[in-house]
Amino acid sequence: MGGGHHEPFKIPNYSIYNNYQDFPQLAQHEKRLAEIGLKDPWIRNYVYLYDRKYPHVVGQWAHFKKLILPGWKAGVAFAAALIAIEEGYQFAKHGTTSWDSHH
Repeated sequence: MGGGHHEPFKIPNYSIYNNYQDFPQLAQHEKRLAEIGLKDPWIRNYVYLYDRKYPHVVGQWAHFKKLILPGWKAGVAFAAALIAIEEGYQFAKHGTTSWDSHH
């Protein structure tokens, strides 16, 4: 929805999907299936989940971290400063803080 300038999304080359045996988790999955006589013809479609070259396509958790974490420290600092200002104002005006007025 607008905002800053971001680098364009880079679509991985399709050939990385043919080398799924390079990823231990997928190779182990294929081996387990072979032990019970099954084969997963779509296993190559899961390479992007384990490929660290393309971390921006890992999933919802990575997307969440990319959205939230850059402003986390500034947000916490702003909230702490705002609380300190409000408590200082409350103390200067009434001689007590909002923490003291309860119970």
